Amino acid sequence: MRSVKIHIIFFLFCTFCYAQKSVNQNDVKAKIEVEKIESNIKITGTAENLTNITKSGSYKLSVIKNNHISNNNTNNSQEGIFTLKPNELVKLSTTQVNLASDDEVIILLVFFNENKEIISKDRLVFGDEKKKTQ
Repeated sequence: MRSVKIHIIFFLFCTFCYAQKSVNQNDVKAKIEVEKIESNIKITGTAENLTNITKSGSYKLSVIKNNHISNNNTNNSQEGIFTLKPNELVKLSTTQVNLASDDEVIILLVFFNENKEIISKDRLVFGDEKKKTQ
């Protein structure tokens, strides 16, 4: 009887350890949503859990704006943590930036696990074609 209890405890422990396994790139999807509002763009970073297990991690949403004519550069970053229920989609952070015709805007959303390893990312660039033609 004692042997059965030890096996059950060992099985439960292994199951718990597996359920708490690090988040990998196939578990959580980083996605940047963009909405144009006149000369501005509204940026929303979202996270989607693609599994049937609760997942958590941290994120960094960065917006880098460069104007190659005036050499004006700005960088805005927002950071936080998230917990996602199974198959849940959540909006993590929203920001807005003005987009002029001479601007290049790079948007980067990165998710990290508890070891600060990148587990998912998304990237968008606006105004990149101007840089290529110069």
